[in-house]
Amino acid sequence: MYRNRITQSVILGLTTFVAAFVWIGLKGVLFEKGNWIWPSSGFLILLIFLGLGWLITKSKAILFTNIAIILICFFFSFGFRLEYLAVILIALLLFVFGSCMAINEKEIRIKIEVRRILKRGLPTVLTGLCLIIAAAYYFSPLALQEDNEIQIPRVLFDKVIGPVISIFEKQIDIPFIINDEFKNDFYQTINHEINRHSQSYQQYFSLGLAIGFFFALRTVAIVFSWLVILLTWLVFKILVSLEAIKIQEKAVLKEVIEI
Repeated sequence: MYRNRITQSVILGLTTFVAAFVWIGLKGVLFEKGNWIWPSSGFLILLIFLGLGWLITKSKAILFTNIAIILICFFFSFGFRLEYLAVILIALLLFVFGSCMAINEKEIRIKIEVRRILKRGLPTVLTGLCLIIAAAYYFSPLALQEDNEIQIPRVLFDKVIGPVISIFEKQIDIPFIINDEFKNDFYQTINHEINRHSQSYQQYFSLGLAIGFFFALRTVAIVFSWLVILLTWLVFKILVSLEAIKIQEKAVLKEVIEI
């Protein structure tokens, strides 16, 4: 029992420590064009620690406090915005709900089955995590902002403009001089008009990209969750074999009707 408490304290402390560096790594990717390897590895370790917390932590209050600290660390890297606060609160609810489902699954089982316990809570937690990353992406330079221009791909334009002008010439029966200068001017004019009329809708382009980014992350998270489950199971077995975690067996009372 004492060993379990020590292991629990170490895991919860490491979870907070890793969370601080994970958010820093994520900001480096979104705002400074860093590498996805480091934040991805950090999120993997963070979720493994969180899964271990579900398995060995008895106090929900301690676990939820640790989750709140993890999410609060986000503000130290990305700064405070009301939009961030709203997303963090939603993510907190998802993290707490997912943790409750995992803990409830653990409590109703006679034997501790890591896969089933984590499978109950991880999808909800990953949804909250993807929501936070998508929100950070929305306010990052990677998303389409107002100063970005929409531009038709030149290759696509060249393939389309020729047939269109040929059809137009046949309709009006007036010959056109189609040269590179005319095509370039026409290309620039079209792009200019598209951007002029789309200025009032630019903010929705960024939102659309963020929503698409969220669903892309959530799809990747399906595969990511199985990796988390596998590695958490492996770490849990190692800790049990090293006696850092001790599993005790208790008799279960059963109601019977005697005749």
